[in-house]
Amino acid sequence: MSYWLEVSVTTDGEAAEAVAEALRPLAYNEGVVLEQLGDADNLDPSALEPEVTVKIFLPREEDTPAARQRIEEIIYYLGRLYPIPEPTFRRVEEQDWAHAWKAHYQPFRVGRRIWIQPSWVTVEQAETAAGTAGEDHMITLTLDPGMAFGTGLHPTTQMCLQALEQLVRPGDHVLDVGTGSGILAIAAARMGAERVVGVDTDPEAVKAATENALLNDVAVAMEVRAGGLERVPENGWQIVVVNILAPVIISMLRDGPLMAYVARQGRLVLSGIIDQQLEGVEAALVDAGAEVIDRLLVRDWVAVIAGWAGDGSER
Repeated sequence: MSYWLEVSVTTDGEAAEAVAEALRPLAYNEGVVLEQLGDADNLDPSALEPEVTVKIFLPREEDTPAARQRIEEIIYYLGRLYPIPEPTFRRVEEQDWAHAWKAHYQPFRVGRRIWIQPSWVTVEQAETAAGTAGEDHMITLTLDPGMAFGTGLHPTTQMCLQALEQLVRPGDHVLDVGTGSGILAIAAARMGAERVVGVDTDPEAVKAATENALLNDVAVAMEVRAGGLERVPENGWQIVVVNILAPVIISMLRDGPLMAYVARQGRLVLSGIIDQQLEGVEAALVDAGAEVIDRLLVRDWVAVIAGWAGDGSER
C-alpha cells in the first residue's frame, strides 16, 4: 500500500524557522509546510503569535526506523536550545503528495497589511485569504516555506516589518543590513521605497535575496550586495534596518559608522535583541549620538526605533 509519512512539529514562530530549516533537507523535494493557527482576520497585533505547525513529508520508501530516529534526534538537539515538543508521525494516504502538500500551506499575516505567501499561491488567492480582495492597501510578499535566511515567522523579523509599516514613505531610500532572504528589503520596496539596498556577508543569502527580489517584481528598486557596510559608500538613508544580533549591533554602533548611514531626520530600526541586552544597545545608541524613539516587544524580544538625538522629526 502506497502512503506518505507526515512529520509534524508544533511550536511558536520563534522556533518554527529553525525547525523548518533543520528538517528541510529530509523532506521530499525539500518542501516544508508551515501552518499558522489562530484568527487570520484579527488585525490586533496580539493575534500575531499563534502556534505554527511545521510539516514535512517523506515517501513510503524513505519511512524507515533510521529516518524517524534521525528526525527525533534533530528535534531533541534543537529542544536543548529552546522548548520544542517531540515530532509526531502519521501515515497519509495520498496519490500525489509531490504537489498536494502545497495545498496545506496558507498565506499568513504580519502586522496590519502584510501577507506572506508561497510562490504557488496567486495574489488573488492571498487577498481572498486575507479578506481584502479588491483593496489596494494590502502588501503581499512571496516567499517559499522552508527556505533559509528568514520567512517572516520569527518575532524579530515580524517586529521589523511592523516598524517598516510605520516608517516607510513613498520615495524613501532604505538600507537593509544583513538582508538574509531579502524579506525586509522587499517589503520596503513594496511599500513605496524608491531605492532599497540589502547587504549580506553570506553568498547564499545574497543569492536568495536576489532571486526573491525578482520573484516579487522589485528588482528595479532593490539591489543586493555581497558584504557588509564596507560595500555601502552612500550615506543619508531615510531608513536603516538591522536585524542581526545584539552584540553585533553594539559593535557596529561603537566601532563602526552605523549611525553615519542614517539621514539627520531618518530612522534606524534595530532587532534581534533579547530584553536583557536592551540596556547595552541603548547605551551604544546614546554614545553614537542617537536616541530611542520607540520600542516594539514580543515576549523577550525587543526591536528599537532610533534617530539622531534632538532631530525633532516625526515619520
